[in-house]
Amino acid sequence: MKREDIEKAAKRTIDEYNLNPEYGSYFEHGFIDGADWRINSVWHDVDKELPEYNRHVVNEDWFDFTAKDEKDLKRIMNQYPFKRWAYIKDLIPNTEE
Repeated sequence: MKREDIEKAAKRTIDEYNLNPEYGSYFEHGFIDGADWRINSVWHDVDKELPEYNRHVVNEDWFDFTAKDEKDLKRIMNQYPFKRWAYIKDLIPNTEE
């Protein structure tokens, strides 16, 4: 999602809920900060944390993998070096109402 899309969504929500224009900018900033937090919260730094075994993962270059054990994870990381990773499950949109 691009920053522009997040900003448009914030403005659209302000309009849909007829928020008081006096507070609109506060809502917009909170919406954008929340969206940024959500996007960034799923990414893990490989220097601080390694993925669990047998969980579907994607790295920042969009190479996906599932490591069976420590040896398999090391092999993958040596073959495809990367700095950040995320669980695929965390990237799938939330369909709860």
